[in-house]
Amino acid sequence: MKIAYISNPSFFDMDLSLTRELFKQADLHYFLDLPTYSRSSTALKFKTTLKKAGIYPAIIFDELKEFDEYIDLNRTSIIYRTSEKSYSASNLLLQYKLAKAIRKITPDIIHSNNFLNFNFSYFLATDNTPRVLTVHDPLPHSGETSKKDNAIRKFNYKLFNNIILLNKSQTNVFLTSSGKKTENVYFSRLGSYTYLKKYTPEKEFITNSQQLLIFGRVSPYKGIEELCKAFKLVISEFPNAKLIIAGSGEYNFDITPYDIHSNYIFINRYITNKELIQLIQESEFIVCPYKDATQSGVIMTSFALNKPVIATNVGGLKEMIINNYTGILIEPNNITTLADSIKWMFQNPATVKKMRNNIKDLNSKGNLSWSIIAKDLITVYSKLK
Repeated sequence: MKIAYISNPSFFDMDLSLTRELFKQADLHYFLDLPTYSRSSTALKFKTTLKKAGIYPAIIFDELKEFDEYIDLNRTSIIYRTSEKSYSASNLLLQYKLAKAIRKITPDIIHSNNFLNFNFSYFLATDNTPRVLTVHDPLPHSGETSKKDNAIRKFNYKLFNNIILLNKSQTNVFLTSSGKKTENVYFSRLGSYTYLKKYTPEKEFITNSQQLLIFGRVSPYKGIEELCKAFKLVISEFPNAKLIIAGSGEYNFDITPYDIHSNYIFINRYITNKELIQLIQESEFIVCPYKDATQSGVIMTSFALNKPVIATNVGGLKEMIINNYTGILIEPNNITTLADSIKWMFQNPATVKKMRNNIKDLNSKGNLSWSIIAKDLITVYSKLK
């Protein structure tokens, strides 16, 4: 089966683990769209600058060579853009070039791993190959929607008949909001972000048994303010405990009352892969006190390093965490419950250790395995028309 897979840097961490298996199990060609405003992500930081827009072989980009064990550079193309405007001359020409490049491959399936913007209008309107779209967020996160985003969402629902969701919990709300039919909705899931192991040092960093971590892009829906309030209750019983909050973005609350205490460490900037590995390894567990969610790359990143997660029971998170087996699920927006769950993890190190071993087993042979996920995805492809 020939597959044309289209993605962008925001999902490169997921792509690395998934495409590694798809390259093995199918005839995959990977297209990485590189707009001017999105050339860095958790896994990838592009520095190469080209004067001319075009579709280039991945092999010319030094940034990608370190990932050659995960992506086949000879079957990977970069859609390099030099203009932000969808209908600029360079982007209009790229639409034609992309359609031509995909026709040359003659794929059986086109899979987009995210909403495609209007830069793909010509390609989507003229290509009749069966295609499928992965919708990571069936509904926008609270505080993260705009008229433009809604227009792009509607544009994709019109041009993609088949949809893949990464959790089943939000199926009904998706069907209602999108107008899609049940028979056109398929399911996949995230596995552990195993590419991170390439950055793991031979000698692991020593874990601080009273340190917890929340990481990733700062956003109101992630419940960071509630976590800071809950941690005040934790400190009253564990005065040496530390909470690390790592990631770039603007806080929607005043962090000053917390930042003045040594128990709170705010690292408000881009975190490299090597830094992230160290932060995760040094922490006893990870916390995701989200107010709303779909699924979470943060959880899959944590699981790649066998770290348990405390998360709220929202969206599809309950499908990612096995309660009391790979972490703890709690109700959202409850500061006391959040504090109690953190204290319980500190008080039960043997259980935390057992959770780590459970995650390790699931990574190798359970539902966190990308090999199994890729095999199931190919089964989905075979059903598409």
